[in-house]
Parts: sequence; structure tokens; C-alpha cells
Amino acid sequence: MASPFRMDYTYVAGTGRSVFLRGLAEGRMLARRCPACAQVYLPPPEFCSRCLSRLDEPFELDGRGVISTFCVVSFPFPGQVHEPPYVVAHIQVEGSGTRLMHLVREVDPADVRIGMEVEPVWAGEDERENSLTSIRHYRPAGDEYA
Repeated sequence: MASPFRMDYTYVAGTGRSVFLRGLAEGRMLARRCPACAQVYLPPPEFCSRCLSRLDEPFELDGRGVISTFCVVSFPFPGQVHEPPYVVAHIQVEGSGTRLMHLVREVDPADVRIGMEVEPVWAGEDERENSLTSIRHYRPAGDEYA
């Protein structure tokens, strides 16, 4: 049964996350730390979700991290951008207390595992914008994949 549905919306990133998004357009991953409880956010909001303190000034992380959980997408679905199979993972970026969700490529999906070290692959300077698409994907890092 066809059921057409359309919804227009505007996403407002807010002050904290806008800094993060502008950083991505520059090829930089900007985090912020809570001065009260020391939680590090990536991407950062304006206020700490634990203690509601205003976060400190942004600082740069290199984006490397480890996979904390992942999913192998094996079946096609309407509107899909990538050809299955592909991996979507939560990545615990080194130096942050939060995780990013992104694609993991340049590795066979069967070889992806929790705890795998990964690094970001950035889009070219002329392709970057204020979004996570400035990072094309993550790929394995470390000696075993060099």
C-alpha cells in the first residue's frame, strides 16, 4: 500500500554543535570538556548533560578511536545510499567520553570487531562541509592493518 508522506524540517545545531560542524568543514574534530565533571563531548553541546555546566572552549582531537559496537547492513532498503554489505559503527574517539556513529570501510565486514582501532578518512578540502560527510568513513588503524 503506497502511503506518501512528506515532512519539511529545519535542524538547528545550537551553539556547541555548530562549532563542531564548522570544525569538520576545516578538517578538524573539535571536542569540549565540562569544567565541573570533566566529561569530554564529541560532538559537544553547549552544556554538560550530566551537571548542566557550560562547557569549556573547544579543543582538537585527531579522530582516532575504537569500535564499541557495530552493525553489518546486509540487505537493501528504499533510499539506501551505500551498496550492502557495509558496516555502521559506534566509535569511541580517543580523548572523548561520547561516541560517534559512522561508516567503517576499507575492511571486509567479516573482519570488523569490537575494540578494533580505526581512523577517519577525510573528504578533500574542496568537498568538506558543515556535516559528518566531511569524514568519508573510518578505516582500520594500527599495525595489523598497515
